[in-house]
Amino acid sequence: MTKMNLNTIAKRFFLGNILAAAIFFSMQASAANLVKYADGESTIDSIKNKLEVKYLGNNNSNLEFDVRYNNLKGTKFYFLVKDEDGDVLFEKEYNSKQFHKKVQLAKVDDIKKLSFSIVMDNESVVQTKEVVIKTQFFEDVLVKIN
Repeated sequence: MTKMNLNTIAKRFFLGNILAAAIFFSMQASAANLVKYADGESTIDSIKNKLEVKYLGNNNSNLEFDVRYNNLKGTKFYFLVKDEDGDVLFEKEYNSKQFHKKVQLAKVDDIKKLSFSIVMDNESVVQTKEVVIKTQFFEDVLVKIN
């Protein structure tokens, strides 16, 4: 009968788990967006061609958002902002490769959801990000500092 030290078993178990975790994290699949362009290309890496919307906070009763979009082809696209009913709040045509805008919208209690969309010239929606607006009002807050 072979005697094994508990430390030896723990070391082997620990090293085996590290090896399994390294293999698991090294196997990543890259996703691709399917986009139809006039020149026939249909796949673009989603990391390079991604719509990013970040909430920056309130500024003088306005909601501020930072919007970025990498337009690799430099083709014409429309930037749209809609409310939850689908009413267009903002629409403008751009063709820059590095689209970066700071959007300020007046804070209205009726608006609960906004959607930021990139639409190509042939009216196909490339990407849409939806932002849900939740407002909480606290009254009678007590702050105690010792």
